[in-house]
Amino acid sequence: MTEGENDVTTAPRLSEEERAAMFRSSAPVDRNLRHRGGLAPIPAKAVAWMLVAFVVLGLGGGAIEHFVGGFGVTSNATTKFLPSNANLTPISSLNSLSVDQFMDLKEIANATAPAFTLRTQRDHQWKLRRSDGKVIVLMFENAICNDLCPVLGNEVKQAQAFLGSDASKVEFALVNTDPRAIGVKARPIALSEPGLLTAPNVVFLTGSLKELNSVWTSYGVRIKVGVAKTEVTHNNVMYFISTNHQLVAQATPFASEGTNGVFTLKSSFVRRFAKGVATTADSLVK
Repeated sequence: MTEGENDVTTAPRLSEEERAAMFRSSAPVDRNLRHRGGLAPIPAKAVAWMLVAFVVLGLGGGAIEHFVGGFGVTSNATTKFLPSNANLTPISSLNSLSVDQFMDLKEIANATAPAFTLRTQRDHQWKLRRSDGKVIVLMFENAICNDLCPVLGNEVKQAQAFLGSDASKVEFALVNTDPRAIGVKARPIALSEPGLLTAPNVVFLTGSLKELNSVWTSYGVRIKVGVAKTEVTHNNVMYFISTNHQLVAQATPFASEGTNGVFTLKSSFVRRFAKGVATTADSLVK
């Protein structure tokens, strides 16, 4: 299912300086997830409350840094694959970019995917490293779908369609990024809102705060929380993991946030990103 425009290995790449210069002069399509209402500072009382909560939960300094400190991987993290454009705002018209530039797709060499075990929406144990021979597309979303979730969900559905008969050989794993909604639910909003509840090979993964924080840390997912329930923000990153558990590539999902706090993306952009996801995943299918 390859097409010339979807070649993710041969298209020229922009340098970080070129990307930054292009983004600075452009209309916004926000690649940074922002909670509804903006990124207001977290009041001191809320910070104090969260510090107490972390002590009670026994998570320690690494977790505290994730939630109330600067965005960043803790010092003992085993993986350092952060999206290069996490703080950039790209142009609203991306048609001139190659597919790998459009997705901010980057190859990862000689890196084994950090192992983890979480629970699915059906309350089944889910392990990253297993022997079912499936390619894993690993993503991160808030449980209540108040982030990039609607756009990413649509891209997942279209990517499955593009994969065709190979769709059964690829699993899309969505890891919960909401520390305030970590319980297992049979119908998580992150799946029901974008229409993925019955989608084959799509799982929404959650666990204890300690378990989730370990995954976030290992995969460079940085989270901040505010006072209100909707005030949870995280960076966007997607990983492609081969059947032998190797991190092969990473991409950066993106969308526009409207004044109502809902994230959207042009249908042509959704389709292009989805096709890039399918092409990249399909290249790993054996």
